[in-house]
Amino acid sequence: MQAASPLLPGLAELFGEYRRHYGQPDDVDRSRAWLRDQLASGALRGYLAHCGGRPAGMALVASTPASQRLGHVWQLRDLYVAEQHRREGVGHALVAHVRDAATADGALRVSLTTEADNVRALALYGDLGFEPVHGYVSLSLDTRPPGPDPQQS
Repeated sequence: MQAASPLLPGLAELFGEYRRHYGQPDDVDRSRAWLRDQLASGALRGYLAHCGGRPAGMALVASTPASQRLGHVWQLRDLYVAEQHRREGVGHALVAHVRDAATADGALRVSLTTEADNVRALALYGDLGFEPVHGYVSLSLDTRPPGPDPQQS
C-alpha cells in the first residue's frame, strides 16, 4: 500500500468496481478522469492494497480543516475491497494504514460515514477503534436542478 497517483490504474480499476457495486453506471473514462483530477489537485489521497500483484482494495481520503481546533482531520470517503479478497484482512490493513498515515500527517482524527445497516463495515471500523458520534445529525442539500442529469446525456 502507498499513496496514489502512480497507482492510478489500479485505483481506477477498483473505483469502477466500487461505483458499480453501489449501482452507478459504468463510465470508465469519466471515472478515471474524475479520480485523476481529485488526486492531482490534492482533494483526495488514494491508497491501494495488492494481493498477488493485483489490486485488491482501495481507500480514498480527504483532508479537511478543523477550524475550532486549528488543525485538520482526515475523512475516509471511500473504502472498497474486491469481492474475491473480502474476509482476507485487506479492508483492515487499508484502514489501519490510513489511520497511521493520518497520525503521521498530524491529523486530529479520522472520520467516516457508512450506512447504518452495513454490519460488516461497522464491525471492521469498530475493531479498529472507531466509535459512533452522538449528538450530531448528518444532513445533505441537493443543489442540482430537477430533471435529467446533464452528465448522463
